[in-house]
Amino acid sequence: MSTSYTPIYRIEKDGVDITNRFNDRTTQIKVELTAGGGSGDRCEIVIDDRDWALERPAGAAKIQVWLGYQEIGLAYMGTFEVDDVILQGMPRSMQLTGTSTGFNDMKKAPQIANWDNKSVAEILGEIAGQSGLGMSISEELGGMKIPFKNQVVSNLHLIHELERITGAVGKVVDGNLMFVPRDSDNSASGVALPMLVLQPEHFGQWRVRFTSTPKYTGVKARWWDEASKTYKAVEAGVTGLLSGGAGATPYTIGSQFLSEAEAMAGAQSKARALKRAEKEGNFDLAKGDPWIRDQQKIIVTKMREGINGGYTVDKAIHTYIKSTGIRTTLECRAPGDDVDYTDLSEGPYFLLQPKPGEPMGTVIPDGSFNGSVPF
Repeated sequence: MSTSYTPIYRIEKDGVDITNRFNDRTTQIKVELTAGGGSGDRCEIVIDDRDWALERPAGAAKIQVWLGYQEIGLAYMGTFEVDDVILQGMPRSMQLTGTSTGFNDMKKAPQIANWDNKSVAEILGEIAGQSGLGMSISEELGGMKIPFKNQVVSNLHLIHELERITGAVGKVVDGNLMFVPRDSDNSASGVALPMLVLQPEHFGQWRVRFTSTPKYTGVKARWWDEASKTYKAVEAGVTGLLSGGAGATPYTIGSQFLSEAEAMAGAQSKARALKRAEKEGNFDLAKGDPWIRDQQKIIVTKMREGINGGYTVDKAIHTYIKSTGIRTTLECRAPGDDVDYTDLSEGPYFLLQPKPGEPMGTVIPDGSFNGSVPF
């Protein structure tokens, strides 16, 4: 198969293709897909305004963006609400910046609420309803009970708190509040997400960093036992580079929890976060690949020890540049589930193995995965 591809894009507004309004003027389209953490996906479009003929968007215009190659097709990047317009020079240009549709509708001001023995799905359902969002949550997380929770922060901050407690990714995509397990092999609807196998020839610049941090015997979390009127503690194990060793002590979470179950969930979530922090990978791909999403697992093979192994994409940055084509940068972490994935023969993995110079879109089975996360 040819590895010479022609980069293309498509932009729609309210379901109408308006790409022809951009074709002669677009110099760059940059899309950042982020795995939660209180951030929304973002899109930045720079347009040539050489003759000052461009009409400045009024209000919060909503646009849909695709990136891809003429010989393969297009990968859907998302729907974005334009919330920032910059006119600049020289050269004369207009920069449009948009955030995931629905993200700006999240209530940013502090909210006062009490949640008593509610499930995660019930809490998030009410938050989504307040902002007019749909909701897509995994069954595993949705059924978790939160015995008691005082809310004195914004809805966005509360979602981030629930991320930390449950080890989930919470983000707004196309007007839907998504809440899925971090490092999961499935989407919120249970659809298997592909695992991408990459070799040295797939990379341009790359860097893998190991962070030197203290070792721990585990993660300890305290909770208030109303029956005995005392604080009690639970502990979750820590694995990998950060575990054990001479002089190691438990990592203690500073905040207190209101139940044993919430404390254990918080301790396990922190243990997985410590595991992810052990190794950080930054990869510029030799061929831009806009089909890669945040939260996707990649397996690096045929490189040296310390680089080979599994990663989870924390942020995928796809940039269309008129003069050079499509560039993809992946900001990755070690998987928090302590699975290396180097033995591809073990496990029911949905593997995609493009040849060097071929984007992921060349090997996706028809209809199985179109670059967006299926709900």
